[in-house]
Amino acid sequence: METRSPAAAEIERRMALLNLNKKRLAELAGLNETYVHDILRGKSRNPGGDRLEKVAAVLGCTASDLLRGGAAGGAGTAALRLKALRERAGYTVRGLARDLGLGEKFSSYAFYENKLKKDYIPVELVRKLVPLLTDRGDPPIAASEVWALCGIVPGATDLNESIRRAERAAMPTHADDGAITVHEYDISPQAGAGAIVDHTACGDGEGHPTLDSWRIPRDFIRNYLPDTAGLAIIRVAGNSMEPEFAAGDRVLVDTGHRIPSPDGVYVLWNGMGVVIKQLMLVPNSRPPRIRIISVNPTYPVDEVDASDLVINGRVVGKWVWK
Repeated sequence: METRSPAAAEIERRMALLNLNKKRLAELAGLNETYVHDILRGKSRNPGGDRLEKVAAVLGCTASDLLRGGAAGGAGTAALRLKALRERAGYTVRGLARDLGLGEKFSSYAFYENKLKKDYIPVELVRKLVPLLTDRGDPPIAASEVWALCGIVPGATDLNESIRRAERAAMPTHADDGAITVHEYDISPQAGAGAIVDHTACGDGEGHPTLDSWRIPRDFIRNYLPDTAGLAIIRVAGNSMEPEFAAGDRVLVDTGHRIPSPDGVYVLWNGMGVVIKQLMLVPNSRPPRIRIISVNPTYPVDEVDASDLVINGRVVGKWVWK
């Protein structure tokens, strides 16, 4: 039986979308980590007021959105968040469309409020929305709320680099020849330490150049993965995951898979770098706790609250040369 505030699950869901852990969320909101911790653990069952509004602002929504949780039939999509910000700013659909430079083609804007099913809005549109919506409304809309529409959290990493990553993520990777392009990043991840750039953003990580780009038949990938967007290739360094993953192995990462379910091998951001670890949900734990396991038995098993994890993706394959 769920004994936490409805806001707890919605905060966790939005944290996963924005790749934040509770410590970083509290920092960006200007709050003590204990406040977020108590909501997620169920110690604070009726959060509200200015502090919850600050948390909501970082997560790109309102406090009411958090308190409604998933009860609003799809609440939390980019479309609903955009509509809420527009109404809070005092704009009509036609008025905002005109200020965006769309003239009377307000239906072009209305698509993003009425029909968009994705979690994020294109970066190009959000760039135009930031100066139009910021500081309007009651309470005044923060720039971070607008940027969050496309999955960017100012302060979590260099803003310009975050924008470039989000733009790269939105670029089509499918070609007319039936293949997809998967980028290999020069991030030297270690199964124990290192750094990684996610397909869009990565905790507090720094930007890394693309080492190479691989062309892979789309139908081959779809035999294993129904969604081929957001894939990245990285190399393993270190021995904590041997013999399953050896130093130098190239692994394929689904950067859109940020929830630790099902159990498997994931790429984690630990605040200083990257770890590639096996994750296992502790049965019947409340709040959910996760075991962090190294295949190499010389490394210890760790256990943390799921809300403390920053998952950058799930390892879905590796190259094996015989």
